[in-house]
Amino acid sequence: MQQRSHSPSPITPVKAGMLFVCLWALMFVLYLPAAKAGFVSDFTGWLQQVRYRPFWEYMNRSGFKVVSMYQGTQFVTWVYYQLFGASEWAWHILFITLHTANATLLYILCATLLRDAGVEQYRPIGYTGVVLFCVSPYVSEVVVWEPSFHYLQGLLILLLVLVWVQRYCYTGERRYVWYACVAYLFSIHTLEVFYITPWLALSLGWFYKGQLPQGKAMFGRVARYFFLPMLLLFALRLLEYRLLYGDWVSRIGSQTVLSLQDAGLGKPLKYLFHLLPLGRYLPAEWHIGSASMGDLRSNIYAFCDSGVGMTMFYGGCVSCFAWGLLRYGKMSGRAKVALLLGVWTFIALLLITPLWFGDLLLIVYDRYTYFTIPFLFMLVAIGIWSIRGRYVRVALLVVLLLANLRYTIQVNRYWGKGARIVDRLLHHLPETGDRTVILLNMPESMHGAPMMSASDPSEYKLMRDLLVPERPIKGKVYDALSFNMVTPDDGAHAQVLNDSTIRVKLNQYGTWWWYQAMGGHDYENEDYKLRINPGGDYDLTLKKPANGYILFYQVGDKWKQVDMSKTYEQY
Repeated sequence: MQQRSHSPSPITPVKAGMLFVCLWALMFVLYLPAAKAGFVSDFTGWLQQVRYRPFWEYMNRSGFKVVSMYQGTQFVTWVYYQLFGASEWAWHILFITLHTANATLLYILCATLLRDAGVEQYRPIGYTGVVLFCVSPYVSEVVVWEPSFHYLQGLLILLLVLVWVQRYCYTGERRYVWYACVAYLFSIHTLEVFYITPWLALSLGWFYKGQLPQGKAMFGRVARYFFLPMLLLFALRLLEYRLLYGDWVSRIGSQTVLSLQDAGLGKPLKYLFHLLPLGRYLPAEWHIGSASMGDLRSNIYAFCDSGVGMTMFYGGCVSCFAWGLLRYGKMSGRAKVALLLGVWTFIALLLITPLWFGDLLLIVYDRYTYFTIPFLFMLVAIGIWSIRGRYVRVALLVVLLLANLRYTIQVNRYWGKGARIVDRLLHHLPETGDRTVILLNMPESMHGAPMMSASDPSEYKLMRDLLVPERPIKGKVYDALSFNMVTPDDGAHAQVLNDSTIRVKLNQYGTWWWYQAMGGHDYENEDYKLRINPGGDYDLTLKKPANGYILFYQVGDKWKQVDMSKTYEQY
């Protein structure tokens, strides 16, 4: 393919302005059902810190169990909180705006790459990639859940750095070096996506080595002025964390990374199974006619974790990259961009390999793929537009868009349903006086969309004090256990066995008990003892006279009080 003559500069934000407006409108409409759903789970701990802790304690995350160095993120969120407080709409607008900005930067970066590689269809490919990025159900956790702010911020900084490297390759202006290095300096005290930024920048410089007249000289400059300074800052950040906390890896610890030699290397392939064929949304049991094919999803996970699966995946990736490098000079421009995006996707998948993998419910841990999705879907867009048959291409594109839209609408409805239930449960707890309150069941999630976890100390009380401060609860509050909701009417019921023991049973199948964001288990404290029975219900035995307690069980969006004088099952 003949290489086109180059425009004097990359695609600018001004030229992409209309795209930003259209994508923002799409995101606003698509995520409207979930607009008030993000103030849950870790959000309450953050809100307590920013509202009540001294500034420097907040900046350094004093008191958090997870040790990290997020001072950059803390400062940005502190400023935004001072301006807008805990306004649900203000935070939601910020999140969809940041996601739209990321999508627009992705278009600017990748459409420019495609144009410089001589690809005539660079605009429709770019539009396809960013629309797929916006409508993917796997971005909902980041767009909706307020504690995911640092994922939006992390991708924004990464894409800005890459765009500035791209601009430097065109102009050679030193200001882009300063922009990129200052942004990277800020990023090393935010989410750990900065681990991969230098390598993506270096590979971008290598790409332009053969695409611009001044490319060979620019690659050396990119290595000297971008890659090496960022690598130095990265090393200093590791050393800083080592001196302060005695470990090299923040947040998850070095031991988690080292344990990958034994397990976890199948996660990248499992993530691709989630993202491409929407594998997380496959039914738990697969049927052909009346014959059951078993749990297809679990079987695929097992294959991905097997020696055969990992050999095929890593062997295939290494072979493709090696073949691409060997034949790079003879490859089409489209193939060169695809190779670069494939490398970026692979690096982003390796970054999240040590992290937890969500295989039970929807949504939870989808945020980890936020740095993989943009490059992967741009790669998918190149593949779709490489199909010669127009009708086949259009049909595939329509199916892919509709499938992603269908599940994004679904998960946003889950977010919305969960938010309405949480709001009613927070505002409509009956009067408790000064008695000790025990909440026998709490809604952990709605199909994975976070709601309220049973925790010690009580998450319900924390949420109530922070979000409904005009109605404080005077007595002590306990969250006994939580369960994952499937429908808005799910709940539990109670049976008084004697004057100190209550049996609690779930009303529906397909849900189970949770405690402290893990599977439910036996425990006790100064006020009661809890034992889970083989049948799935549990017994709670009070340690003090029953008249000092008030017990509630939850059904749908309502609390119901246990009458200790009645020994039949109370629904």
